[in-house]
Amino acid sequence: MDLASLEGADAVAFCCPSCRGPLTSDSTGYACRGCQRRHPIICGIPDFRLFPDPYISFEDEYAKVRRLAEEADRVSFEALVRFYWEITPEVPRPMAERFIRYALTGAERAGPCLATMDSKADGRWTGARCLDVGCGTGGFLAAARERFGTLVGADIALRWLVVARKRLMATGRIALVCCSAEALPFPDRTFDAVVGLHVLEHAADPQAILSETVRTLKTSGWCYFSTPNRFSLGPEPSVRVWGVGFVPRSLASRYVRLVRGIPYRNIRTLSCFEVRRMVLRAGLPTWSMSPPRLAECEQQTLSGPARRIARLYQLLQEVPVFRHLLLAVGPFLQVVGRKHG
Repeated sequence: MDLASLEGADAVAFCCPSCRGPLTSDSTGYACRGCQRRHPIICGIPDFRLFPDPYISFEDEYAKVRRLAEEADRVSFEALVRFYWEITPEVPRPMAERFIRYALTGAERAGPCLATMDSKADGRWTGARCLDVGCGTGGFLAAARERFGTLVGADIALRWLVVARKRLMATGRIALVCCSAEALPFPDRTFDAVVGLHVLEHAADPQAILSETVRTLKTSGWCYFSTPNRFSLGPEPSVRVWGVGFVPRSLASRYVRLVRGIPYRNIRTLSCFEVRRMVLRAGLPTWSMSPPRLAECEQQTLSGPARRIARLYQLLQEVPVFRHLLLAVGPFLQVVGRKHG
């Protein structure tokens, strides 16, 4: 879906993600007049990536995308998610089942973000345009579709955008764009809100994501990011291994493989101290960091003892002294920022 084709919504312009120059377009893609880069449209989704997803090459992903697009015409959203993992056999089945549950509960997991932002907005958080960076299968977009005039979902994984389109097919005013969060194809001051749920830990340059967020936010615009805490006393959420953050990063992959026998790559969890430095460097004048609440669906996946610890975590957030402690060793971090003039 081309952003320019959205009905009942203000147009959201594109610019070159490399030089930020103007683009020309036709039915096959976009071209930059300045740096001469060309960006194709694949299965109806514009691809503005300057580099491929680190998990898969352009060629292999385009082949996978076409298989997903064909299957999407015949099956439901849930069946399409399951089909994706059927054609991705290199991922161990128990891990794939966890990723399937993660996708299917995406809208519910957006709840804590929306509740936090409602409290910041002193009512209901709304706006004209919102960008979800690292949108994955579109859970946040589905949850926030009644709040914003235009929603844009961006992800470096084109294959996940095809899955997200299936989830959102009955929803207007939502557009999907393939790009890197470190080099967004949007002009300065485009969005009233930018959201990134669990995207910073997957980026090679999370600092660039925050800087691009500030660039594309309008004056008085809000941003929200959540990410796992590197020094959490709980297990690393992607692989469910304890103590990964306390191991030197150069040894983390070997440690996970030794403990669980599964790969651990392209993930770099951040501490509250690292996140603080990045936010300051990005130039957000007003911001706060806190431990986020856990969605009920996340708690339901835990074992009995872990669920009791999760309930204790929720209670401790209400006590200021413990809230600060949870920034250091709690499972997740959330950052809320606002851009001023």
